[in-house]
Amino acid sequence: MDEAFQAELSALGNKVREATIPSGCKQHAVRCMETLPTLYDKFRQTNESRYGDEITRMVQTVLNEMALSERACPETQRLAIRITESLLLLHERFGLAALSLRLLDPPVSRLGNRKMVGTAPIAFRQGDDS
Repeated sequence: MDEAFQAELSALGNKVREATIPSGCKQHAVRCMETLPTLYDKFRQTNESRYGDEITRMVQTVLNEMALSERACPETQRLAIRITESLLLLHERFGLAALSLRLLDPPVSRLGNRKMVGTAPIAFRQGDDS
């Protein structure tokens, strides 16, 4: 694998290892980053779409997991954006087929999304039908 390409992937892997994100997301993301160099090596040697598809599937799974994590935090969201942008740029610079990656919006808590309407006590008048 080209040294510059390898250095880019390695730098991205280091960012994932250093990130302060939930441990479940981090473990899966680190495993993915460790697998990518081998897949990219095969993809660049053969240009077979199955390797590109596998790279896309792995990275998209990590991005989805980050977005849907119960404890998704701004750091997790920034890392997902960084991974996406870095890989898209890497593909562009080295003339690889573009990845089709989508960032998901993190889930919104149903309780946090509710508006409090009519919280003031309501006085009822009993027995006055006039």
